[in-house]
Amino acid sequence: MQIYSDIRSATPCCIALGCFDGIHIGHQRIINSMCGYSKEHSVTAAVFTFDVSPAALLGKTPRRSLLGRDDKMDILERLGVEKCFSVDFSSVRNISPEDFIKDILIDKIGVRAVFCGFNFHFGRNAAGTSDILAELCRKYGIEAYVSSPVCYGDRAVSSGRIRDMIEQGDVLTANRLLGRPFSVVQVITEGKHNGRTVGVPTINQNLPEGFVTPRFGVYASYVYIDGKRYESITNVGVRPTVGGVNKNIETHILGRFYGDLYGKRVRTQLLEFVRDEKKFESLEELSEQIKTDIEHIRSSSVYQKY
Repeated sequence: MQIYSDIRSATPCCIALGCFDGIHIGHQRIINSMCGYSKEHSVTAAVFTFDVSPAALLGKTPRRSLLGRDDKMDILERLGVEKCFSVDFSSVRNISPEDFIKDILIDKIGVRAVFCGFNFHFGRNAAGTSDILAELCRKYGIEAYVSSPVCYGDRAVSSGRIRDMIEQGDVLTANRLLGRPFSVVQVITEGKHNGRTVGVPTINQNLPEGFVTPRFGVYASYVYIDGKRYESITNVGVRPTVGGVNKNIETHILGRFYGDLYGKRVRTQLLEFVRDEKKFESLEELSEQIKTDIEHIRSSSVYQKY
């Protein structure tokens, strides 16, 4: 997939518009529809998105990220996107809805068909809606496809809903709405080796700045190391038993693992919440609880769900 930080020709193409901040199952419907059109009409499959959340540039509280930029680009490529315009929001924020359609999408990029969600807004002061987009596309002779909401239960799937679920510890449902396990990809940092002294060695990762913070507690998890997946158990929190204060992710790989991981970028996927984080009176008491947690996870069917 080719990634552009500026606006340039990709003619002829069809394009999906949106922040796609979670690339959840609702976003995937839009992108899959666009990629299907691309194959049917032999045009390039493209996405127009932003490198930084518009909320941050508008002085609003930035949304807590659900995935990093690299992950976002990887997922788009796996979905079949060939070209991604990941541009600076400030470069288009003051353009009128009509000028965005005509001058940017049609004249500069060479768009033949546009795809967006039902709640898409664009143009100066977010004045453009999906209805206005469809009307402008008709005016200038290109096709527009507006995706209806994807619902889970009786509510539409949204990034905000998924963030709330993760913060409440309901990662099992959040993962269904994402269409994949919620992941953190970070470098392994050196810890205090407390786990190793009580027979439960762990790998440590910091939570990325601005990332959504899962409910503090213990989770069944997977870690990916050099392309190989390992069953694991992860604690998200501040490690109160050892006097920790900074948020981090601490993971114990189930079974045997050998190798130096310090400095490696590792993916940790949270699968299911087990219990809240708790301060124990000693490392030995913590170790016994971890062993109980491991037995609980192994006796459950959590890994079979994935």
